[in-house]
Amino acid sequence: MMNIFSHFRSLTLLVLILTTACSSVQTSRQPSPVSASGPNLATVYLYRTHDSPGGAVGVDIKDNGIDIGTLQNGTYFIYHANPGQHVFTATTDTTSTQNFKLQAGATYYVMASVVSSQHLYHPSLSVVFDLQGQAAIQNLNRLYYHE
Repeated sequence: MMNIFSHFRSLTLLVLILTTACSSVQTSRQPSPVSASGPNLATVYLYRTHDSPGGAVGVDIKDNGIDIGTLQNGTYFIYHANPGQHVFTATTDTTSTQNFKLQAGATYYVMASVVSSQHLYHPSLSVVFDLQGQAAIQNLNRLYYHE
């Protein structure tokens, strides 16, 4: 009798483990909380104009060390981020960082530019006024990252 109870307990434990393991597998892709806009997120338009020096060099953009996109000449993308402190990094041959404090529901326009010096391309990021950013992206090609 004890032997049957021991086997039953082992079998129950095995079924419980398999059920738990199978139930944790996601069958569909869950949307990331920063993949869509909303009142609890900040919206950041990152762009690079057509006439930026070093046109053949892409500017890789990271937020707090996470790759969020690459800007070529004449492109922009929209990034939705949680409010709070962010460190945006722009990388070409060299790296430049910019600290931002993003607020929920706010919209920011950040221009990436490149300066050539001694055969190196130095990137920079700067926040521009809303009207300036809105006008600038009108003639740029939109890229789709994290949307």
